[in-house]
Amino acid sequence: MDLQLKGKVAIVTGGAKGIGRGISEVLAEEGCHVVIAYRSDPQGSQAIADEIAEKNGVKVLAIQADVSNPQTIDPLYDKAIEQLGPIDILINNAAGSALGKPFDELTYEEWRTVQDNVLNSAFSMSRRFVHECRMHKRGGHIVNVLAKAAITANGTNKTAYISAKGGMMTMTRGLANEVTKDGIFVNGIVPGYVISNSHYHPGDADYLEKKKFLPTGEFATPRDMGVVAAFLCSPLAKQIIGAVVDCTGGTML
Repeated sequence: MDLQLKGKVAIVTGGAKGIGRGISEVLAEEGCHVVIAYRSDPQGSQAIADEIAEKNGVKVLAIQADVSNPQTIDPLYDKAIEQLGPIDILINNAAGSALGKPFDELTYEEWRTVQDNVLNSAFSMSRRFVHECRMHKRGGHIVNVLAKAAITANGTNKTAYISAKGGMMTMTRGLANEVTKDGIFVNGIVPGYVISNSHYHPGDADYLEKKKFLPTGEFATPRDMGVVAAFLCSPLAKQIIGAVVDCTGGTML
């Protein structure tokens, strides 16, 4: 199916690893030019950008930006727009560590760091995106990568992370209600157990334990998340607005 994304320009925060990389790859396969925003590993991120670009015949930029710091947002957008043109798609995927610390032992600085990494970075990136769209009278698409914890709240010692992802989920709905009239579509996806370089290696204890909860018996891949995100960014998804799409493989049934 042609998702009608050829020639569009997308920014994917945290786009060089895990789910972010999967989304970057699928968007490129659909003909998008992609900006991979990364926090660390310049050489590795550039190599991934080059690989995706060569494979799909599109332009892929790797731009270093710690999007938890609002001072990095405008330089990121300015560089992306200068080299690729107006931005059509924003994927808020960057998250950082869930921390995993008892609530009463959290310092304010630790709490604030988690909020900055997850919720506040999505706010800052989305604010500039909406401003660009409105200023140039262009539509666009935002997809927020959420988490099961925002819905089930069952993570141990992860209240800061749960709160941040929960805020991101309600921001998705609130923003959709505000900007759909401007032709800006905002949705979210909720990944489940996704195999990546850092999670769920076949055969290890965590992999075997989590597999018990999978109705299909199969873990998701970053590419699986990319396919859903790309569809939500397509004109074909014009009736999906403010949705939080369950991509957990049935683990929340």
